[in-house]
Amino acid sequence: MSVITDKFKHLAQDRKIQFKTKELDTPIHKKDGETITQKQIVFQTALRVNKEKAVACGVIIHDSEQPRVNYQITYNKIGQVTDRNKMPQITSELNEINAMRSGYYRFVISGDGEIVMRHLGITGEDVSPMMDVFVYGGRILRALLPELERIDGIDVAQAKT
Repeated sequence: MSVITDKFKHLAQDRKIQFKTKELDTPIHKKDGETITQKQIVFQTALRVNKEKAVACGVIIHDSEQPRVNYQITYNKIGQVTDRNKMPQITSELNEINAMRSGYYRFVISGDGEIVMRHLGITGEDVSPMMDVFVYGGRILRALLPELERIDGIDVAQAKT
């Protein structure tokens, strides 16, 4: 693990956040056609949003000795588009939430209709802001879930596993 990922792991332990970790080797194609391997560390956990619903969430950190690296925070399986005919209205309402109320995060719809909340960022060796953004994400999701429930064509009931 790099200094940054190691510090994130220790900060999570200090804050009593339990993550499962795994390493990913992702092939990246450079402009000149060369393929290189980018190492990423995935920190996975789950968040209980309310009594009925838990969502998978995690942090992916580019594992590099660079002084600053990219990271991504995701909250998955928040909901599912149930009526693709209503996609323009759903997208419009999600865009309004993204513009006005989701803070550091953006709600996106994946290709299969899954609603995901995502944040992309860059961090250095002080990983506290990244951890804070992760923790605040749960608060943001809890606050906005009632608004998502009201969008016609989205089901936010607990996904079957």
